[in-house]
This record gives sequence, C-alpha cells and structure tokens, in this order.
Amino acid sequence: MKLPLTHKAYLFTHTLPVLKVQSAYFSIDAVKRTLTADGIELADNSLRKYMSEAMATGIVVDAGRGWYSRHSRPVSLDPKPVANVIRDVKKVFPLLDFCCWSTVQFNPFALHLIAQPTTFLYAESDTLNSVADALRGIGWNAWANPVKNVVDQLLQPSEKTIVLRPTKTDQPNAKEHIAAIEKALVDLVIEANKLKLMDSAEVQRIIDTALGSGLLQLTVLFGYAEDLKKKIDSKEIIH
Repeated sequence: MKLPLTHKAYLFTHTLPVLKVQSAYFSIDAVKRTLTADGIELADNSLRKYMSEAMATGIVVDAGRGWYSRHSRPVSLDPKPVANVIRDVKKVFPLLDFCCWSTVQFNPFALHLIAQPTTFLYAESDTLNSVADALRGIGWNAWANPVKNVVDQLLQPSEKTIVLRPTKTDQPNAKEHIAAIEKALVDLVIEANKLKLMDSAEVQRIIDTALGSGLLQLTVLFGYAEDLKKKIDSKEIIH
C-alpha cells in the first residue's frame, strides 16, 4: 500500500513544480493559497522552514524576502551602451556619485529594437546643471532635468542624448555607476511616458520578457516602484 505524501513532500514534488510552470516568480502567500486549495494547511513557521529547505536544495531560488523564482541565473543590463558616458563623467567629476542606464540596454527584451537611444544619468540635484554643461562641452546632447515643453520641442533621442535626473531616494544600488536593472525598469515606466520614448504595450513587453529571462530581486523592484508611486505588474508574477 502506497503511503500518502507528507506535507513537505507534497510541497516539494507538486505545489512548487506547478507554481514554477505557471510563472517565473511567486510569493509565499501564493504557495500558501495553493496548498490550502489542495486541502493542506501548514503553520507559517513550518512553511517558512520548508521553503528554506527548498531554496537550499535548489528547488526554488530566493527572489527577495517572501518571493521565489524558478530562475537561477541573474539577468542584468549590458554595460557597453553606457561605458562612454561613464568614462567621460568620471574624467571630469571623479568624485561624483552617479549612475546611468540607456534605453538601448533593453533591446534584448523588446519587440522593436531601439535604434535611437536615450541615456539617463542620476546624480544629486545640485550637480545636474554643472554635469550637463560639462557634457555638452565635450559633445554630448545633455539635458538637466528637462520639463515637458522642452522635451516635446527640442529633445531628440540619439546616441549622444543624455537626460539628467535627480537621484531618487532609496534607489537600488548601482554597480560601477551602472544602474541596477530593477531601478532601470521602474524608471523606464516613468520616462517612456514622460519623454514619449515608446508606448505602454512595449514597456510591458520589456518588463515581462526581463522577468521571464532571469532572476531579478522583486523586493528591490517593488520597493523602488512603491517609493515612486508606480505599480509593476507582469504575467510572470503570481500575486
């Protein structure tokens, strides 16, 4: 006679594999709801313990506090499109704390390739004018926190176009001045509409594809989006 599965075994061999097929990411709340729907009630302490074991054995991967993923390899942005501006800014302002990203870095996730990119640079607000002036002096088409009417009339995307924005409070940490993909995705949601870079459907496609391509830290993504009063949604996430 075949013995029934223990709750842990059912979680490992049925619940988590099903959730991993359904989406790239899922929360511990989604795990608990799925177990409950299958008639299994687990105490929160037991469920957290089992999920720790599932991470330790590679069944799922940690995607931030209370979030899990089927992905094991992190997804990141290609640093090459922002290498030149980082080099030039460091040369003129070696002590400046800044980070940047470019729309062209999202080409691997987009349906329509971005031929004329726009680069975004984030630094302390009182430095933006000085940095923009210096960049214009060496050939960049730099704009310090442009307002909407200037954007509509004058700002044109190109390999030399840079939009400077104030550093956001509690923004994700950058690595070697390259913005974290979690930050860049949220900023893209804001800037695509503000600067008319692309339509909302293309932005959503980029988000879905990025989340489906590798591991992102959802706690970082959601936390930054919440700080900026933006919502990030995706078919790759079970809420």
